Amino acid sequence: MTSRGLASTHSKGLPETEKHKTSATSRKILRLNYSQMRLLVLEPGSRIQNFCNEINLTVTAHQSHFDEDTAQNIKSGAYNCIIFDGADEINEYDEAIKLAASRPPFVPTIVIDGSLHHLRQGAFDNIAATELTAGRLETALYNADRLCKIRNRAVHLETELSAFIEEDPLTALPSRRKFRLKMAQAIEQAHKRNTPASLIILDLDSFKGLNESRGHDFGDEVLKTVAKRLFRFAPDNSIVGRLGDDEFALLVTEGDYLGPAHTTVAVRLSHELRKAYLIDGQKTDISATLGIATLEASDSPDELLHKAMSALYSAKRDKTRFMVYTQEDDLERQEQLRLAQDLPQAIESNQLRLHYQPMVRMKDREIIGVEALVRWQHLDKGLLFPDSFIPLAESSGSIEALTRWVLKVAIEQGSKWLSEGKRLSVSVNISALILHNPVFPDTVAKLLSKSGFPAELLKLEITESAIISDVTRATEVVISLHDMGVRVSIDDFGTGYTSLAYLRKLPVDEIKIDKSFVLNMNTVADDAVIVRTLLDLARNLDLSVVAEGIEDIDLWNSLKELGCDVGQGYYMSRPVDVETFSEWLSDQPWQQDFK
Repeated sequence: MTSRGLASTHSKGLPETEKHKTSATSRKILRLNYSQMRLLVLEPGSRIQNFCNEINLTVTAHQSHFDEDTAQNIKSGAYNCIIFDGADEINEYDEAIKLAASRPPFVPTIVIDGSLHHLRQGAFDNIAATELTAGRLETALYNADRLCKIRNRAVHLETELSAFIEEDPLTALPSRRKFRLKMAQAIEQAHKRNTPASLIILDLDSFKGLNESRGHDFGDEVLKTVAKRLFRFAPDNSIVGRLGDDEFALLVTEGDYLGPAHTTVAVRLSHELRKAYLIDGQKTDISATLGIATLEASDSPDELLHKAMSALYSAKRDKTRFMVYTQEDDLERQEQLRLAQDLPQAIESNQLRLHYQPMVRMKDREIIGVEALVRWQHLDKGLLFPDSFIPLAESSGSIEALTRWVLKVAIEQGSKWLSEGKRLSVSVNISALILHNPVFPDTVAKLLSKSGFPAELLKLEITESAIISDVTRATEVVISLHDMGVRVSIDDFGTGYTSLAYLRKLPVDEIKIDKSFVLNMNTVADDAVIVRTLLDLARNLDLSVVAEGIEDIDLWNSLKELGCDVGQGYYMSRPVDVETFSEWLSDQPWQQDFK
């Protein structure tokens, strides 16, 4: 972070007379009355505060860190404007923007030396330090305040209007609010009569990908067809509703669908929804995941809804067709929520670790790179593996901060190895959410520029499903990364939505054959055929191939005979911390089999 003042930055390089004029302009007293402003300044230094002092703009609070107390102050209305320094891209400042922009009353945020990324997070304006004057800041303050008032008013009107909305306009089913009211009445009657009730919530699988590939009009027709099938399936006196997007609900209060017949109900409903959809001459298949909860004597409508949602999340996590609520599921979900809340602080307080697994060129057994794999050294739970917290990062909004941390540390380590004479490529896994972020290539470019690490030594691993879920955005981002020299690899190849059309269009450098095929290729004929086919496909497309899951010398020899380029697996080394990897790199005990 530079220590230069904002006003002096503006005048840098100008003739002496122009410098005097600029400096005077930047110190100009603000024209409007800001006596009611409660201004929070977030910056690691003091250049924004110094500038505010120059123009007689009172700073209520000046902090370098965004913590829980500050968050509570923002929520309680202690500040009605935030200005922060975006030059260093401090992750925790993003949380302040999101908080200020996520819920009414909205608080205007203005960034100094920020980027498009900050505007996408919810900031109202971005001012370059070289353009900062009293007039420019005052215009930003005025417009931000005006826009916030409009947004707050819009939310208020929307809330008032929602009271009159009875039906979802697309499906003609009761909307979330109407369903909630009807459910409350039905549950009240069930409690009075001591009769059972069950709530089923269903969520369509991969609906976003369908929308992107077939178009939103096609997706709307699918939703209307689902609504009709659900309505026909529902027994008399039950309540059907659309909770939002591709999420529907069914409350059953009598009939054969109650009690121990949950499994039968779920199977029958799933079967009904999985029947082929023929829309405008196009055929498609849709499946759904279900969460089921049974009404108990102490349950309120919200508690029953919570239980069904908890069962739905459990089913999605376990990738099963449906799940019936149990108290254990709820406890596990609460534990997951606590982990999600701990994650941002873990990123900031350096609780994360990178472990490295070597990648070996098979023709000469040369170590050519590593895959960087993140671990969380949790203060209470010990070392956590990524499958236990990456989904939480994606669902809670921490994935961008987590990805920046991993990239920064991995690139810095790669640069350090390079300075020691070890030219190793570094591979980093990228979430679908990150792949669809158009500013991600800018983040990568800044990190590479700051470290001096060659772009061609950075490899980003993406999945086929990440590409398919938003083809347009994924393609734009991959092309941008390729243009700057970064290599792109398709991870878990063969397990997702393999499409030659996408492979031919995307500037991909490599595919990684999933270990599920490699592990049993010497004993399962089908797996061996798949591996050979993928290797032939890669050769025809002029792509390099990495085989994951090499756990013994027999697998190594088989893959080498088939012409595989690079190997990775426990036979060579498990993922290990950087110190252990350095020792392994010197000794390479796995090479003894070749002596």
